[in-house]
Amino acid sequence: MKIFFRVDASVRMGIGHFMRCLTLADALRERGAELLFITRKHEGNLITLLKQRGIPVRVLPVPVQIAEDTENEDYENWLGVTQEEDADQTIKALNGEKPDLLVIDHYGLNVGWEKRVRQNVGKIMVIDDLANRQHDCNILLDQNYSEKDELRYIGLVPDSSKLLVGQRYALLHSAYATHLKTLQVRDGQVRRVLVFFGGSDSHNITGLVLEALSEPELSHLHVDVIIGTYNPHKQLLEDMALHRPYTTIYGLHPHLADLMARVDLAIGASGATIWERMCLGLPSIVITTAENQKPIAEALKKVNLIQYIGHYTGIDKNLLSQKIVQIINDPECLTEMSVRNQLEVDGYGVNRVTEVIYPTNATALQMRPAISDDCILYYHWVNDPAVRESAMNSQSISWQSHSEWFSNKIQDEHTSLFVLEAAGLPIGQIRFEEIGDEAWIDYSLDSIVRGRGWGTRLVALGMDLLRSDKPVHFCAEVKPNNKVSRSIFLRLGFVEKEDRGKVFYYDNLKSSKLAERLHS
Repeated sequence: MKIFFRVDASVRMGIGHFMRCLTLADALRERGAELLFITRKHEGNLITLLKQRGIPVRVLPVPVQIAEDTENEDYENWLGVTQEEDADQTIKALNGEKPDLLVIDHYGLNVGWEKRVRQNVGKIMVIDDLANRQHDCNILLDQNYSEKDELRYIGLVPDSSKLLVGQRYALLHSAYATHLKTLQVRDGQVRRVLVFFGGSDSHNITGLVLEALSEPELSHLHVDVIIGTYNPHKQLLEDMALHRPYTTIYGLHPHLADLMARVDLAIGASGATIWERMCLGLPSIVITTAENQKPIAEALKKVNLIQYIGHYTGIDKNLLSQKIVQIINDPECLTEMSVRNQLEVDGYGVNRVTEVIYPTNATALQMRPAISDDCILYYHWVNDPAVRESAMNSQSISWQSHSEWFSNKIQDEHTSLFVLEAAGLPIGQIRFEEIGDEAWIDYSLDSIVRGRGWGTRLVALGMDLLRSDKPVHFCAEVKPNNKVSRSIFLRLGFVEKEDRGKVFYYDNLKSSKLAERLHS
């Protein structure tokens, strides 16, 4: 599969869009995709980084001019050319090749650009988070949190578009999911602080934060400061660090997982790094640096996922230091924020997006026993609206009651929990409750893989796994209107019985390796 990207990076635009595309590209390359980036040679571009990573790149000409103000919402000016010129130059850069998928991540491009290149590409995927313009796309990804979720894009994309909306699709480097496996539970005590405001930070908000952290009541904190390659205040910040004890300066990393895992509090903007912080349960104080960041920050503040203290234009050193002191003196609040953050961002976002773009072959699906770290996955699966509708109890489940239930079940010798994976991505679960020689089945699939016919394979793999360990008969109770589950059990050879408005299924198979027989 050929997958091309149209994305820019610059001093004015920042590098966030480019880096999240690079994260997605790395995951797609692991599956065998053939990649190509098409990018314009702005000041502060990342063309050299692509070449270092061995990713082919075709460079669009240097623009004549570009808007000076990064907060100007006339994003088309950021291109430096008109959309029509950019589309024509992109088509020329394709050099007659027709990629299976073109991924577009640029605030300055909209439906007009997409329609202009449409006949030269297969499918189009748009990465957006503004929901302020129309798109002609097959897939739309918006990794940001919003109370409206998919409703934001009604009338902005074709009805046939696949919508991947919400922080569960956050494009995070694989290092974040890796750190989750060994991350210690945060205790709410603040000893070390991370400060990062993007690749350029032209307004020097980093300097303002360092000034606040130099106040006597905060000077005992260890502070890690990340300075981007194109930060114009680099020398000033390095001088400030020399005069503040316990302060370390770092250059921009490909990812910040290592640093985020070892600090107790982050102070930064409401850009892409907010999902990285949340994934690692890192409480954060947020200062917005652009107008388009405000809605996200305000929405996250409303549900107590961050401490948003306002736009940088309304914040001074005294206000900031007061807010920091207030926050670090409330360990209970920080602990709760940490737990809630991890419930929202689990680190599998890039895997989910990759699975949608480049699906796993059904024969490669694997089943494994569930572990304690799967509690969050099960929590989201059990509260999926479609799952609740099909369940005997349709009420949503609270985190507290779920975590207690999961802890009990995973230790129960009469309960077996398994997770279905596609290329390392958890995509479903099956549970067997043993009563005597009967094992009662409960299962669910992640929404991103529904419609592929994988429910049958999920149940078959689970039955094979349990049957290999003990002789049992399988049973299931299904709602009468649940046509999908009813057809799955009938296909697997179960006998259907109706009793007082309920539908039951009883295993009529004695042979093992049922999953293999499905594909024989």
